[in-house]
Order: sequence, then C-alpha cells, then structure tokens
Amino acid sequence: MRTLGATVAAAAVLASCTPDTTWVYADDSAAWPGMYGDSRNNSYADRDAASSLVPAWTRDLVGPNTVQPAISNRGVLSVTARTDAGCTTFSLELTVGRKTYCRRDAAGADLQAPVVDQFEYTYLGVPGWLYSFNPDNQVRWRYPTAGTPLWIKLAGDNTVLAVTHLGQMVLVDTHDGTAAGAAIGLLPQVSANDNGGGIEDCATNGPGCPVSGPPAVDTTAERAYVVVGANGAPSKVMAVDYGKTGSRHDLRYAWERKDLPDGAVGSPSLSADRSTLYVNLRGKKLAALDAKTGETKWTHDLGYQSAVPPSVSPDGIIVPAAPGLQRGSFIALQDEGKSAREVFKRTDVAMISPATQIRGGIGYAVVRSWAGVQSQLIEFRTDTGTTLRTFDLPDSVKSASGVSIGPDGELVTVGNDGTVYAFTSGRRTGDSVVKE
Repeated sequence: MRTLGATVAAAAVLASCTPDTTWVYADDSAAWPGMYGDSRNNSYADRDAASSLVPAWTRDLVGPNTVQPAISNRGVLSVTARTDAGCTTFSLELTVGRKTYCRRDAAGADLQAPVVDQFEYTYLGVPGWLYSFNPDNQVRWRYPTAGTPLWIKLAGDNTVLAVTHLGQMVLVDTHDGTAAGAAIGLLPQVSANDNGGGIEDCATNGPGCPVSGPPAVDTTAERAYVVVGANGAPSKVMAVDYGKTGSRHDLRYAWERKDLPDGAVGSPSLSADRSTLYVNLRGKKLAALDAKTGETKWTHDLGYQSAVPPSVSPDGIIVPAAPGLQRGSFIALQDEGKSAREVFKRTDVAMISPATQIRGGIGYAVVRSWAGVQSQLIEFRTDTGTTLRTFDLPDSVKSASGVSIGPDGELVTVGNDGTVYAFTSGRRTGDSVVKE
C-alpha cells in the first residue's frame, strides 16, 4: 500500500526529472553580440575599462569592411569583408588574431556583422536564407526568407528576429530553426522573386533597400523598432510586437510614425530602460520618441545627417555618430526627458567611427585630426570629452566600422580597407608574450 508521503515523494522525483531546457536558450550575453552591440542597438557594453591595453595584432581581411566585429564571451571574433575572391566571413581568436575558420558567403554578408550568442552559435543572412552555424562552422539550420535577412537580433525566449532588406520580418526558434511566429511584411507585397535585388543600395540607404539597418529590440516587452522606406515617401519608424498568443508568437503592428520631418534614416537605438527610442532624421536632427506610443519627446539639431544609431548609456549620455571628415563637431548629449542638453563639444578631431560606451562614463571612438594626417582610437570621458588614452592607427585609416569590446575590456576596430586592429592586455596563449 502506497502512503501519501510516498506519493508526494514520487511526485517530487518526477518533477525533478522534468527536463529544464531554459539553459540552452540563446541569449544576448556575448561580449559584443553583433552590429551596434546588443539587441537594443545602443552601442553600450556593461564592462569595465581594461587597466592595461597595448597593440596586440593586426590582420588584413583582403577586402573592405563596413561593420564592426562581434565578439563571443570566449574571445572569438566574427567579422566580414567584401572580397573579390576567397573568404568573406572570418572567425579569429582575440588573443592572437589566429584564423579558426573562414568561408565565402553570398552577396550581402559583408553588410552585416554575424550575431553571436552565449553558446558561440552565429547567425548570418544571405539572399533567401537565414543561417545558423555552430562554433566549428557547421550549419545548424537554415530558414527561408523573402529578401536577404541582413538585420538580425536575438529577441529573447529562445528566438532570433531578422528583417530582410526588402522588408520581411521573421521570428525563428534559435534551437531548431523552425518558425516561432508567422512572418509579416513591413511593406506591401514583399516578394521572394529576387531575394538579392537592390542589395547594393543597403550601404547608401538607397531606394532598392527599404530597410537599411538593424532593428532595436526590447526583449522584455517583446517589441522591435525598425526604420522602413516608403517607396519615395519619407521613411517611417515602425514598432512591431511579437509576444506569444498561446504557444506561438504573434507578430503584429503596434504603431508607426510616417510624419517625422523629412523622414527617418538608418537604425534606431533604444534606451537602457527601454522607454525611449532615438532615431536619426534626414533633416540633420536626432529625435527621441516614446517607445510605448511613438510620440515625439524632443528633437535636437546635430548640424549633420547620420544613418548610424547613437551610443546610449544607462544614465542617458548620448554620443551621436558623426559623419567623418566633414568638420561635424564631436559631441555628447544628456537626455533630460523633454529636451537634450549638450554635455561637451570637441572641434579638434573628427569622429570617423561610431562611438561605444562602457561602465564608468568611458567612451571609445576612432578619430582623425581635421588636417587629415593622423588617425587614433581614443578612450574619452563621456561627461567632459577629455581624452584618457590614445591608440595610434595608420594614417591610411580614413574611417572605421566602430569599436567592439572584448570580455575583458579588449578593443577591436576594423579600418575601411579591411584591416583588423586589436588592443589587449598583452596576454598570449601562444609562444610570444608582450608586457602587461
């Protein structure tokens, strides 16, 4: 005869044996998950500055680069380049720059950074397909799309969200590559007849690429924000919810803003508390929108147009991406709710890369003297703009894709010619060691 105690004990054993699969859910916890950092596109890393950094290595990808690398928690770089022959996608060791593998992907690979999750699985789009690869470069799965899924973000709940350059949004299970929800079109009649058509316009925000940058994603509210072209009309900002209805996610429109002066451009960035969306306008302004409703909170005149989302810290420091050697001032703003206050302005150098921020009020950017004779990666204070450390780059570097942050505060940037520059503490896993 089974007693109540025995029955309860047996139930407890069964409960303890119930599989817990949450530990295999892909998450945005890599050191630098992808283009513009994590899912919020805010080019911010919750890491401390490395106390000691030295030039560690350089590597030529043999083709121009436009997107900063992703970096895994284990210190593996995933980076792309546009090459005439050979590989376009590379996996490199952060410690020494050694190539672990490379492959040649189809058109569009060079326009995106592979997205990397905490298991070092990577996600990359080519015309008509979203792919996932394991750390050994083996295909885990592929998912069909209409257009090229250039713009990819991890979306929480074991899903990856991708937007094709033609305007299709898909949500895919990261584990097995099945649909996590029905795909939607952000424009009427998104067609799969020419999945690579117009992709060359994505680098210049041209008409053949109505979606020319990655979305910002709020993984808590399960909402994505994306800038979408409108067939000759000013580009609009759209919010799409992807929360669950029953066992599947239901992608549905939340709001859109198509009345922004001169239209939006590029990619949006989401504040740390997910309440504010920052969007570049074609009229040389930065706009702050209420993430819940889309209403305008404020606009600020930058004096130049940028398609790159600003870097945004948890305390509301905004470093807009300047347009390079056009003598646009290097500035930072403080979001004060109903307006933006200028924190600093530097006119001694021109930014030639997007900025990145980390803990402690520290920022990084690649700059060039206005005389156009010196390029440097600088570490600066975000409250004053004061330079703290400088790392020299060759004068041939006229622009850079951004600054990626490694798991221990290492810095990686890629010049416009496709040369990777890494600055680390000096530790090595091989035979040679440089000073700490």
